[in-house]
Amino acid sequence: MSNVVTLYADKRWKAVSEYRSDEGPEVVEYYFEEISDLHMIVEHGRDWNLLIRCTITLNRSDNGEEQNSVEKAHRHERSASTGNEE
Repeated sequence: MSNVVTLYADKRWKAVSEYRSDEGPEVVEYYFEEISDLHMIVEHGRDWNLLIRCTITLNRSDNGEEQNSVEKAHRHERSASTGNEE
């Protein structure tokens, strides 16, 4: 059984869930498009009583670093001053 579950092709969200098992903690990665899909993953996936933690992040090649970067803010300021909003 694979520990990576993809619900669709290129996904916007990534959830990393850690479950208790007899062999110790087991980590499973889920990729999905809509955040509302997380409900189905938790409710209909593995036994949620064994869930230790679930971390949800944007599935981006830069791990979200660009989203809130200083450089992005500077680009936005420059484009706003020239009238070319991103």
